[in-house]
Amino acid sequence: MRYHGLYGLDCTGTVRATEPVKLDRVVLGARSRQSHRWATAGQFTCRLHELCRRQQLLLARRGEPLLLTLNPLPGEESEQVELLVLDCSPVMQGQITADTTVVLTDGFDLMDPQDPLPSRPLRLCMSDFAHYADGLGEGRCLLDSQRLLSSRFCGVLQALQCWLEVKVVDAQHHFGATGIDEDNSVFVSKQLLLQLGLFNHEWVKLWRSGGLIQRLVSVVVVDQIQSPETQKHQEDGFISSTLWFNMTEGEQVPRKSFTLKMKRLGPTVVVGSLCSQSLSRSFAPPFASELHVQLVVSPQYEGLSSYENLLSEHFSTPRVVSQGDILTVPAENHPDLLEHSSEGVQIFPAVFFKVHGVYSRVQEEEVEGDGTYLADRQHTCLYIGASNNSTVPHSSVDGGSLWNSLSFPGLEPTINLLSSIIAPHLQHSSVLPGCTIILSGPAGSGKVTALNVASRRLNLHLLKVNCVSLLAATAAASEAKLMAVFQRVGTVQPCVLLLRNLHFLLRPRGGIEEDGRITGALCRLLGGISSRVAVVATTSRARDLSAVVTAAFVHQVGMESPSEEQRHIMLGSLSQKLSMGMDVNLEKLSKLTMGFVLGDLAALVVAAGRSACRRLRQSCGGQQKELCNSGVTLLNQDFTVALETLQDVQATAVGAPKIPDVRWEDVGGLQQVKKEILDTVQLPLQHPELLVLGLNRTGILLYGPPGTGKTLLAKAVATECSMTFLSVKGPELVNMYVGQSEENIREVFSRARAAAPCIIFFDELDSLAPNRGRTGDSGGVMDRVVSQLLAELDTLSSAVGVFVIGATNRPDLLDQSLLRPGRLDKLVFVGLSEEPETQLHVLQAILRKFQLDPTVNLQQVVERCPAHMSGADLYALCSDTMMVAIKRKMVFMEGDFTTALESFQPSVSDEELLRYRNIQQKLEGCNNRN
Repeated sequence: MRYHGLYGLDCTGTVRATEPVKLDRVVLGARSRQSHRWATAGQFTCRLHELCRRQQLLLARRGEPLLLTLNPLPGEESEQVELLVLDCSPVMQGQITADTTVVLTDGFDLMDPQDPLPSRPLRLCMSDFAHYADGLGEGRCLLDSQRLLSSRFCGVLQALQCWLEVKVVDAQHHFGATGIDEDNSVFVSKQLLLQLGLFNHEWVKLWRSGGLIQRLVSVVVVDQIQSPETQKHQEDGFISSTLWFNMTEGEQVPRKSFTLKMKRLGPTVVVGSLCSQSLSRSFAPPFASELHVQLVVSPQYEGLSSYENLLSEHFSTPRVVSQGDILTVPAENHPDLLEHSSEGVQIFPAVFFKVHGVYSRVQEEEVEGDGTYLADRQHTCLYIGASNNSTVPHSSVDGGSLWNSLSFPGLEPTINLLSSIIAPHLQHSSVLPGCTIILSGPAGSGKVTALNVASRRLNLHLLKVNCVSLLAATAAASEAKLMAVFQRVGTVQPCVLLLRNLHFLLRPRGGIEEDGRITGALCRLLGGISSRVAVVATTSRARDLSAVVTAAFVHQVGMESPSEEQRHIMLGSLSQKLSMGMDVNLEKLSKLTMGFVLGDLAALVVAAGRSACRRLRQSCGGQQKELCNSGVTLLNQDFTVALETLQDVQATAVGAPKIPDVRWEDVGGLQQVKKEILDTVQLPLQHPELLVLGLNRTGILLYGPPGTGKTLLAKAVATECSMTFLSVKGPELVNMYVGQSEENIREVFSRARAAAPCIIFFDELDSLAPNRGRTGDSGGVMDRVVSQLLAELDTLSSAVGVFVIGATNRPDLLDQSLLRPGRLDKLVFVGLSEEPETQLHVLQAILRKFQLDPTVNLQQVVERCPAHMSGADLYALCSDTMMVAIKRKMVFMEGDFTTALESFQPSVSDEELLRYRNIQQKLEGCNNRN
């Protein structure tokens, strides 16, 4: 019970009889060298099989001890083997049977000596003794006796004023228990309490160095309340975010440990030559007779009216109150609040109140209370006044949900930037106007998540408005809705107003230009916002907004797709609370998710969980109801299935990044072409130091007759170099609307930079970049497209890991500016396979996926083929041969090749081949001159 954190808690619950899942594999680690010797003996194996044969219930849980008693020999005592379950499959806990594979390892070197095992004895700490001594009758304090002060504890129990390392956590989540005021306590371990020489529940003063506010708090031992956080930081104290907020007047919560000053309370009591300044638990702040509070207005619980029972339950435990404090009252699943919810679901974890006044009938002088009182429903009359506008603390600091914390791994640069922009407007509200920000980024990149974290760090309310809900039949109606939103903001300030998808509100309706009414209203409202309000508008692309709207926002923040390192961090955070198999490699997974944003990674983890459930349902058969109780482990195959599913879904979008599955074995011949491409693409990736010498080439042009394997070559390079492949056909980017074609080109290069290292493959490049100034180009559309393509190619010199490969059958139609150095400066001719040996290699590569009869002689087939056959011709020959074989149902395919060759005509004639050779000689001469 101590191991599971149940020791000392008053817990109740229900027990349901279940049948455990049978385990396929168990990995056991010996806890000591003696246990390892016993476990490797033959008696251990026989004992294990004996238990399984008798069908005795032998359960194993990952991360927990497994105890086995060996059968003693006559005249010997029984021995017990203590092992640790390192891994279970296919679930986290289940039954060991005769069919279970048991793997034993010497894992005693990996054990944590501080691990709280049930077999470890408990040590008596000073807090236990002090708690007992304080409970003695007649008001005597054992610590004030001459006997104890002259003992060896004297040096510990001297007057205390010290420094204490403290960490802010979600105290309600970690240490919530009956009878404890979490927001006015500092939680310490027994070891730290002994070092400080304090009593459990003793009152102390706590303040920052240089701070003016001193808080009266109670020191509470947390050894009795098990928490993973306390196990990691035994030398630190823990306080709640509400206590930090009241102590610092709303400063940002530090996300690391920091130092506070602590001082024991009470007058000096002299006993002999020694003294003690501790009054132990005999001191307590006086109870307030009246407490006046005001509800803090928040958009989360706007319209809340019935909260008397909520406050009554909160003050069933004596709470420390002081003038100006913010009270955080937990409100999860409270029945009075649920019945006022529109959907019956609680959407806010707490309700905030501000202490407007504290009054007491006690006339005697306080003992270092500094205006601090206790309040409960037995001694204090509670008065609720009008609502109040104030900043509030956020309790989800550490240990709660990842989406409600004060940090989000992978988004820290954007969060820090947003916080640094908004904070000065709040701190200097008398000088600076309200803050306005445009936050742009791809859909699912985490714009709302980053703003959520930034607002929590600044202790601000967040009012979310989706601009789609502001749309109406007329511009006047939309303007009225927009004005109502800004009026509501004035009632909940200080706050952040989030306008999601602003481009939908400003988008022209009915195919005509917007009359500017909504745009003008938005600019007018932005100019008149309060200094305690920050307006943040999100959009997928900032260039979708007009220049007038962009000018109305002072700041612009852009979010790009996460890098490989950021994706690795995000995957680690999203899967932190999940059970992962040993074969899962998040670093490799982050490389395979190039181009994924936060929303895609979250969907990947969810899809992997679903894949694991499907896998377990198939393997466990009729035990489906027990899977949730046994625990589900995500394996590498689950992530592989999920990744393939998501990539297939994304493939429907234009230009979705995806790594092809084409190997060099699929490309026959073309050895010289392969070498030239790899020297251009692979060399800079393997040796980045060459970039300093100016050897960076970013563009290759593959030209030659159709069907020679230009597209196949580009895909093979992307696969062999582990690069994202972005395939774009020229006609796909050309659009009928003015400026949309150029926008499509910019979007392609933007996605390529986000998915680097990446190859952009432009197929049919002559249709996208023809010679400029040609006749028939109405309005100069293609001229602008070519100019935009040239501009994007010029920017690739600063984009590491982005390469462009173009393919065309008509290089003479291309604009010559594309072929200058720095752009598509590497020209590679992909010709026909004229030599029989080369044709044989191409034919073998094509037939890798065909099933041939052993009697087929490919060398004889190649000798009978025409000299100028392309790879596509050879593939067509194989396809025709297959069709002939199917129709005639013949076993020997050599006869089928003969029949197919009799009616086969090459796709490239002798005249066309001569023309391509002339073009090759001409371009090679120009390239040598460059």
